[in-house]
Amino acid sequence: METPSQPLSLFFVWFFVAGMFSSFCMWLLFAQMTMRRIEKQMKEDGLPDSFIWDGVGGRIVFYACALGFPEKIAYRIDKRLIDARLVRSYSSPGDRICAILFLLLMSCWILGTFVAVLLGEVELRF
Repeated sequence: METPSQPLSLFFVWFFVAGMFSSFCMWLLFAQMTMRRIEKQMKEDGLPDSFIWDGVGGRIVFYACALGFPEKIAYRIDKRLIDARLVRSYSSPGDRICAILFLLLMSCWILGTFVAVLLGEVELRF
């Protein structure tokens, strides 16, 4: 006998898998197409690496924030974690679109997961 929450649980599973897959694909595409090109151009110009340590791909998120957020918000992280002005100077309009898409996909996936947990569709067991 089916419970009333089963269709929503099935929807959540598909949403989670599709969101995770699209977010991870966008993560890889952004890192390979945008971030790698920007870092290569910066090295060719003799600039030092903007990140000394990259913990589990964290710099990808900072590059995306520097490129995807409006200037006033992006400059708030300027010099703390990444030189946002420098990264933006090496970017193209396509890089900014890619960063916005990356940030939107990741945010929707994470927000959808939290909403499902809050609605009780997913039980967290520790």
